[in-house]
Amino acid sequence: MSDSAQGPSTRAVHSGQDSDRRMVTRAKTQPIYQTSVFVYDSLEQVDDFLAGNPDNYMYTRLGNPNHSAVEELLRDLEGGEDALFSASGMAAIAAALLGRLSAGDHLIASRELYGTTQSLIEKELARFGIGASLVDIADLDAVRAAITPRTRLIYTETASNPLVRVSDVPALAALAHAHGLKLLVDNTFLSPVLYQPLRDGADLVIHSTTKYLNGHSDATGGVLVGDAEWIAQARRFQINAGGSASPFESWLTFRGAKTLALRMAAHSRNAQALAEALEGHPQVARVHYPGLPSHPDHALARRLFRKGASGMLAFTLKGGLDQVDRLIGLLQRAVFAPSLAGVASSITHPGKTSHRALSAAALAQLEIHDGTLRVSVGIEDSEDIIADFLQALDAL
Repeated sequence: MSDSAQGPSTRAVHSGQDSDRRMVTRAKTQPIYQTSVFVYDSLEQVDDFLAGNPDNYMYTRLGNPNHSAVEELLRDLEGGEDALFSASGMAAIAAALLGRLSAGDHLIASRELYGTTQSLIEKELARFGIGASLVDIADLDAVRAAITPRTRLIYTETASNPLVRVSDVPALAALAHAHGLKLLVDNTFLSPVLYQPLRDGADLVIHSTTKYLNGHSDATGGVLVGDAEWIAQARRFQINAGGSASPFESWLTFRGAKTLALRMAAHSRNAQALAEALEGHPQVARVHYPGLPSHPDHALARRLFRKGASGMLAFTLKGGLDQVDRLIGLLQRAVFAPSLAGVASSITHPGKTSHRALSAAALAQLEIHDGTLRVSVGIEDSEDIIADFLQALDAL
């Protein structure tokens, strides 16, 4: 059976594992190469490294066997030409954008991007003369109208934060390529188990590996997968800017990704069950989950995603901030945490965390209200997750 025909669990377990066996130890599991520098026996070995031998290393900022292992694994899972592992999701995004764009260039981005990504675009890229237009990414006419002679790429998320709005990646890829543009897609909320944007025409995929790819809330990282030329540009920027990850963070991500397919099945199954339970509760005004027929992108999600719609959902209480605060205190298992995608269920308030910098008018335009909460549904037994939320809602 060819590697491409193997399932995601098989590839997650075996991809990248041979990187150590090509060296010295032949360890069954990937060791941690916790070193900042590597030693050479000759000038010839230096020349070999600088010639690009992927099994030769000099300095961990430039590369490390743990980086190589996780890059090989995630490249295989997303189906890309190359991959670059970074110190965080934002480091990966910065490398993708600043490695590719120059002063005078312009990009089009979804207006529903993660808050720090939007801040990077509007506050940092703007300082370097890189322009941007934030649009309703679901409105292809609006995307098309935003294209200028200086536009170089379109940037979106497969599922937005926090309302899980789904981007039509095939349509956006077709639009981008018709105008000579590249499509950059953040696939953090789905993972390559549920969706692979590269297969639908995306040029580069981003993940905050801190989330589902690691999955255990114990490592920070990011990855780019896709077009080899773009990866090379991003790698150059990352090396020069110092955004490389530590060997230990790389190793934790590599280990965590082994169970990705199993975890994504549980996350998706539990989120579907919780969304259905929340939708019928009298204290809940609205539930946002692509697995529900009531979600505006339900049909698109069914067409694009396989084996579930991930563990991310949002819901809006009929009350305001006081009711939100009470609910957080009443939950017995789900913790209040501003990040997401760990094995344990958690909840956060977008208006106070990820989208805090937005004005009241901007939040209203995005349908993020005082009573809106985002839930990262874990892999606990679904009946226990549901019981926790229902008892808290009943007590409001």
